[in-house]
Amino acid sequence: MGQIKQEIPKIIHQIWSDVNDPLPNLFLQFSQTWKQNHPDWRYEFWNEERMNRFVRDNYPHYWKTYSQFTYNIQRWDAIRYLFLFKMGGMYVDFDSECIKPLDNLLKNRTCCFSLEPKEHGMVFDKDVFFNNALIAVIPEHPFIQEIIVHVFNHPQKEIFTTLHNKGKEEQASTGPLALVRLYENYPGKDDIYLIPAEFVSPLTKDDVIDLKKGKNLNYLEKKLGKAFSVHFFFNTWTQGKNTKT
Repeated sequence: MGQIKQEIPKIIHQIWSDVNDPLPNLFLQFSQTWKQNHPDWRYEFWNEERMNRFVRDNYPHYWKTYSQFTYNIQRWDAIRYLFLFKMGGMYVDFDSECIKPLDNLLKNRTCCFSLEPKEHGMVFDKDVFFNNALIAVIPEHPFIQEIIVHVFNHPQKEIFTTLHNKGKEEQASTGPLALVRLYENYPGKDDIYLIPAEFVSPLTKDDVIDLKKGKNLNYLEKKLGKAFSVHFFFNTWTQGKNTKT
């Protein structure tokens, strides 16, 4: 008899540090769309106090590195890898709206990341570019473990000295660019499902700007035709919100 494949736990995780800024009402509304479309999933909200306690209780050997990251966004990147490794489930950024349940999309998968539109990858000269805004995974998946090892053992100061840019530092140290580089050299690629952008990230950043301005709405509506969810790339952390400890 063959081994039963482990399923991704039905847990939705979301992060918001409430130290400096309350959760915006729009993000609260987006959050409700995930709960409504996944009524049998448990919802886990991670605020600053809970994130810190989780690291201290479960990964005390990482606490020093975790607490000394230059930017909060690096901590928020790192913590999602830690609780996903420990608990599994689906992490999703607050600037994402759910249109319909992802259950069928994730069925029989063990590790999933959301591809971004090809235009975004071109910035980094990457044909395949995915983000950490939506991750769905079983507990203790080896690729998440590899990410954690990189994030907490890579010489961060060398990266920062070379880049001198908040966005690039985050991308290369704890964010999507780091993940893509690890994926490129990962031997178990067949076990990782890169969800097509048309399903979870159909709009480019420029499309989102047009949407906010009410431009090209018919064109944008067509791009949403196959979407299960939409990531709006608000990037509040790059705009002076919740950026430093």
